[in-house]
Amino acid sequence: MTRDRIPIFPLHNLLLPHTDLGVHVFEEPYRALVRHSLGNGHSFGVVLVDSLVGTLARIGGYARLPDGRYLLELEGTKRFRIVDSHQNGSYPTARVEWLHEHIGNFADARRAGDDVAALFQTYRMYRGDGDLPVQLPIDPVARSFVVASQLRIDVEDKQLLLECEAADERLEAEVAILHREIEQLEELRSTRA
Repeated sequence: MTRDRIPIFPLHNLLLPHTDLGVHVFEEPYRALVRHSLGNGHSFGVVLVDSLVGTLARIGGYARLPDGRYLLELEGTKRFRIVDSHQNGSYPTARVEWLHEHIGNFADARRAGDDVAALFQTYRMYRGDGDLPVQLPIDPVARSFVVASQLRIDVEDKQLLLECEAADERLEAEVAILHREIEQLEELRSTRA
């Protein structure tokens, strides 16, 4: 398995493959990380604080503010697992192994993907944003990550979705989450009526 050393940016938010995330960089160690990344390929690893599985972020756009802070638009590309971490310079780095994106059982992934698409629309209607268009990818891997990014659940639960080894497993977990969330939203609606 291929291993590389990359800069690491721990956050309290999660970046998933096939999704975007806006980040405000104000601490000096991470300003240095951004400066390094802008000069060396525009990418670095993003991990949830205290997690070992993260996503390689590509800087899709940025603004450097007069006081040296950065506003970044990050694009999640591929997953990795941290093998070991270092704090040699001003920001952390880690040796990582790249995680391959597997569909798993294609028939299960397709069925779960169809279930997720239908449940996701219902979920969004209950959340009040069903009229805003969201185009779900056809690819089961991409669909599983896009839906995970849109769920309004604890970041630790999203981390578990990121760590799923295959799309069929992630989509099945999302079916269960969507059923749970829809049931809670229905209960909330009935108590308000």
